[in-house]
Amino acid sequence: MTAQLDDRIFNALKGEMVPKFLATQDESGIPNVVPIITIQPYDRETLIFGNFLMDKTEKNLRQNKEVSVTFITENLFGATIRGRFQGFQKVGEYADQISSGSFIRYNAYTGIRNAGSIKISDISEVFQLSKLDVLFGNLASKLCSGSGHKQTRNRAIMHPLVANKFGLIPAVKVIAFRDDLGFPYAVPVMSVQPAAPDVLVFQKKPMAPYLKNLRENARVAVCVITMEPVAFQVKGIYKNLSAKMGAIILSQAYHASPPFVGKEIVQK
Repeated sequence: MTAQLDDRIFNALKGEMVPKFLATQDESGIPNVVPIITIQPYDRETLIFGNFLMDKTEKNLRQNKEVSVTFITENLFGATIRGRFQGFQKVGEYADQISSGSFIRYNAYTGIRNAGSIKISDISEVFQLSKLDVLFGNLASKLCSGSGHKQTRNRAIMHPLVANKFGLIPAVKVIAFRDDLGFPYAVPVMSVQPAAPDVLVFQKKPMAPYLKNLRENARVAVCVITMEPVAFQVKGIYKNLSAKMGAIILSQAYHASPPFVGKEIVQK
């Protein structure tokens, strides 16, 4: 079964500066979600991306082919796309298209190792947030930080710098979890806020319909990318605080932007 990108999603995914995230999972079903700015449509049924400093994601893709891609534009429009990873290509049309993009041509590190492709199987309903949705969502999460702090295990998982990035309002935050179809499902949840060095909280509205498969005690990965751009990923367990609020009890934190992509952040 395949689905096709409509014009609005197709054009959004072509944007080189649009934040795009790839969610994968390891052989145990633990999700991983990182920003992959090179993701773009090859045609209406296929996405391609550059393999650039993504060792953990590459390892997951070789173990488990089910993936999802999510994006959110500057105007707060987006969607989540499920798909199946098809493989990597060192030479050919996919690699040529990715290598011709300005992000790869002018990056300060290196070119791509190869290009990956994803066959699209399902596309969510699109979402359109407003700036007030983002502002009020973050405010609600900050007001709920006391309830979230009660979930702490008193572990210093997030360095203060990482917590600061998750606390920013002008930042893109994405939650990934294994959905009922067995896919690692990524959802932009802009309301994520730190409540303790090992706890994040978030208001579910207006993304609640996209989080319906997020179950109590599910393994969760959360990524943030800021305007610098700097990105971090944390992992943990989901806890339901109320009908409106959720929390993630953290166990690990990682760099998710060059040059330290995938390196765990361990506080001493």
